[in-house]
Parts: sequence; C-alpha cells; structure tokens
Amino acid sequence: MSLIKKSIMYFKSEGLLYTLKKTIHKIYKEIKKIPSIVIEKLYAERVILQLVDIFKGKDVYIIIPCIDWNIPLYQRPHQMASELAKRQNTMVLFVPDQYEYDNFPIYKVLNDGLWLFSNRIINKLDKLLQHANSKVVFMSWTRHADLLCKFQYDKLVYEYIDDMSLFYYYNEQMEETHRSLMSQSDITICTATKLYQTALKYTDKAILSENAGDYEFFKNNRNAPIAKELVDIIDKYDCVIGYYGCLAYWFDYSTICEVAKRREDWLFVLVGYEFDHSSEVIKNAKLSNIIHIPAQPYHRLPSFVAGFDIQTIPFVINEVTKSTSPVKLFEYMASGKPIVTSKMPECLRYESALTYEDADEFIERVKYLTKLDKTDMYYKKLEQEALENAWEARVDKILEFLKMED
Repeated sequence: MSLIKKSIMYFKSEGLLYTLKKTIHKIYKEIKKIPSIVIEKLYAERVILQLVDIFKGKDVYIIIPCIDWNIPLYQRPHQMASELAKRQNTMVLFVPDQYEYDNFPIYKVLNDGLWLFSNRIINKLDKLLQHANSKVVFMSWTRHADLLCKFQYDKLVYEYIDDMSLFYYYNEQMEETHRSLMSQSDITICTATKLYQTALKYTDKAILSENAGDYEFFKNNRNAPIAKELVDIIDKYDCVIGYYGCLAYWFDYSTICEVAKRREDWLFVLVGYEFDHSSEVIKNAKLSNIIHIPAQPYHRLPSFVAGFDIQTIPFVINEVTKSTSPVKLFEYMASGKPIVTSKMPECLRYESALTYEDADEFIERVKYLTKLDKTDMYYKKLEQEALENAWEARVDKILEFLKMED
C-alpha cells in the first residue's frame, strides 16, 4: 500500500494531527531502511547461495506475520515461531515487514532454528530452500496475500486471529482476500469460537486453536524480584491490580477509573503499549492510584507480575473483543496469580478467569480473590488450566492436522 493511500486512510480514521505525526514517522523509518536495501541489492544473491546447505533436508516453516519481531508485544506469531523452532529437523523463517521495529539486511539469526528473513527479498526463498524437505507457510494478514506468488511452498496455513474490523484500513477488497485465503489454505486456524463459526461458511478445513501461554517461562519466574518501577509504590496500597498489553479503544477505561475512584486503597498498574490515543482518558482522570508504565520487553514481564495481587483484562465487549483470545490470559494463568476479566466470550470458557459486568462486580471479584488461601480449589484450577493451554499443545494439534492432510 502506498504512503499516500495510507495517509488518506489514517486521516479518515484518526484526524489530521495524528496523520501528520504518523506520516513523518513513517518517512523517517523508510529512510533508515536505505542502507539495508542497498546491501540486499548488492549482496543478497551471493549470501543466499552460501546458506543453501543449512536448509538442506529441513522442514521449513515460513511465518509471514502482521507485526515485527522486536515490537514491544510478544504475541502469537512470535510464540508460534519459537515453538515450531523447537521441533526436530526444523528451521523457521520469520519474515517481517520491518515496518517499525526491525531493521536488518537479508537475514538475522535469533537462534539455530529461528531466523529473521527480509520480506524485500522473499522472491529468493526458492533459491534458499531448493533442497529443503518441506515448506509450510503461516500467514495471518490479508495484505500479504500477494507474496504467495513470489515463491513455492507445499502447504499454506492461514491464521484467522482477529475480527477484520479491527484494522483501520478494513474494506470489501480485504474481506474478499480473507475469504479467498480461507478457501485455498490447507488449514484455517481460528483463535476464537466466533471466528471458527465464521470460517466454517467458507472452508471445511478450519480448526479452533486458541492462543496460549508459555507455561514454563512464567512458572519458572513466579519468584522473580519485583520490578524496580514498582518497589517504592506498591507497599502504600492494600491491593495491586495489574495489566500488561495494548492500551487501545477496546480497553475498559471507564470501569477502571470508576473502581479507582471508589477504592483509593487499590493501585492499578497498566504496563502498556499505546496502540492509539485512547489512553488520554486515564491521564485526564488524574487518579494517583492508576499508573501507566510503557510497554516492557517480554523477559521483564514476570518482574511486574511479581508486584501484582490480581491480574486483569478489562476490555469492553464489542465485535473485536467478542473474537479475541487474549494471549495474556494464559500467561496470567501460568504466573499463578488470580485473574479478573470482563465477560469476553473466550474468557468465559475458563473457570480461573472470574468475570465482571460493571464496577460493582469488579470490586466484588477482587475482594473475593484476595481472601482466598493458596490451598483453595481456585488455585488448583488456575494451575490445571495453565497446563492445558500451553503453546506446545497448540502446535502439536496444528501439526497433527497438517499430517492428516498429506
């Protein structure tokens, strides 16, 4: 999509000032890419030929994500790539747009089985993987559909992970491409029941595979030291209620502000990436017991969870959240601390997520959970659901379905 077209769509969605900021930022990012582009023009062909033997006889998974690797949110594409890379005789190529957080020429090795690969030279994958045992593509963004004609692959896995209306550039063409990808893929993976029911209208090869959590990582870090940003704050409050993730228009700011006003002895800690400018609501409320900390690297999340008494996912109920399976829900489970969420359909499926309708019920849920003893059945259920919803099990299911299609 051209910069001009993007700017027009931003303007319609966000207004003039925000559009100017985003456009200037985008131009700056594009200028920063020039050295990498030049390196690829000069050396990509030669480098690719030197790498061919590394992929010989390997099962290669090509993940074309909707986000960069280094974005300050460790989401499903990252988790899927990391889990697939653990499999025997496997290599994973994560092919980001490098639109914001990644900037590298040709490729970058993250570990022996997981590489970043520049999508600017995706047409060279055939040469790179000419001796690979198999090539399976994972794609989740309709805007990448035109990349599929630039290289050969054995199977296509289309991941239907969000309601399409989430994207500011949603239009009929995007919807048509979405339906086409579902019908032509070997598997359509749906992360929420509502998405799965929709997919069944277009394909008989859809499976429900919700998001999951890295159980071992969060379990092994349950005794992490409390983040330095929280150490001098949390002792002043009777209860610390924590959240990490996006701060966006689907966040339930009104309930959080209402609870904060009524319970001045409770502290809300929001560790969040500002997806849009909706979080101004929090700033304008000027409540001292709501603090916002910028998004943190994945490895630091347990240190923030260490300071929480309750973990929350306070999202309003709309068409986007009705189709949302929050990754953080399963990470919260694995961290072993109580959970309060809004009544999102995908949260209602789990006993360890206590849900609220309004501020009154939010308060009641928190009060109930803070009184529970660690031996209570609630904590046993929390542990059970954490184990049942780990990434390893999700990937096992997907790979088994792929084998059935052989």
